[in-house]
Amino acid sequence: MKLQTLSVQEIAELRQIYGNIDFDDDDNRVNEVFTTGVLDRFDRILNEEEAFKLLTNRYQDSKDEVRYVECFKKIFEWTGKSDVIVRNDLYNDNIRTYKKEMTQEQYRYLLLIKQSIKGEFIQTNDIKVLVFLFKLALQTYTTPDFFFPSINSVILGNYDMSLPVFCKSEDTIRKLETIVNQSGLYIRNIETKIQF
Repeated sequence: MKLQTLSVQEIAELRQIYGNIDFDDDDNRVNEVFTTGVLDRFDRILNEEEAFKLLTNRYQDSKDEVRYVECFKKIFEWTGKSDVIVRNDLYNDNIRTYKKEMTQEQYRYLLLIKQSIKGEFIQTNDIKVLVFLFKLALQTYTTPDFFFPSINSVILGNYDMSLPVFCKSEDTIRKLETIVNQSGLYIRNIETKIQF
């Protein structure tokens, strides 16, 4: 397993590229800098009745998870298997609570990753680690953010399997949209950055 914890300098450089990494709602700069969208299994925002029916189905979630993971792998392939920076909350998280919900093998792997993490930001091109962390996000154990420096893009953690996407280029989000659609998913509500 290849994991590297980012230094203070590297985190500062990341903030310089992406601005406010937290992407707070009150940070108007995000819409000026990024083309945004939402990686989702639905092509639109669901109404309340649809959401109740469709977002509470564990069986459907597990089927959809397969499509999300395949999509994530395709995005990783498209980047040339470049390093991905993951802002994780495992560093400070008490993972014992996950033990009763995971298989023994999953929990052991989680412990191994946790031991390797020395800070909030890690960098890796180990697809096994990335997929594992991505699945944890989809299953709402954690809410990591995945930075793809090679394409100047970030995918934020899970919100009912709706993952906000921020790209520095409209061309990049359009290419991501093609990859996502090939996986049977959508990038909805694409908003292009403000040009001055």
